[in-house]
Amino acid sequence: MNESDQKKLQGILRKIDVLRKEVEELIGDKPIKSSQKRETNPEAKELINSIGSLSVSELEAKLNTLGHKELGAVFVGVGGSSGDKRKPKAWLIERIMWLAKEFSEGHKSIRES
Repeated sequence: MNESDQKKLQGILRKIDVLRKEVEELIGDKPIKSSQKRETNPEAKELINSIGSLSVSELEAKLNTLGHKELGAVFVGVGGSSGDKRKPKAWLIERIMWLAKEFSEGHKSIRES
């Protein structure tokens, strides 16, 4: 490496340092977004854990009392797609019922026969 190449590299390093300082200043003015997952609503988490012990009618009654965000959390918790959690409330309830109860009970009856 000759002297002119070294000078070019030193110039690039100085520019990088200036840019780094500008980026740090910009970041310092605004709060950094957290990339951590949000905690699931405690009510939704409790329902997900108790799904196995509830009957179909009890589960449907509990789902009808939840708000849309909680239903979305339950839907994702039972294996639904997070992209679908914003669908209408009736759709979410129907899919949660299918994923949590009807699908597994249908498979159980097939295996037993």
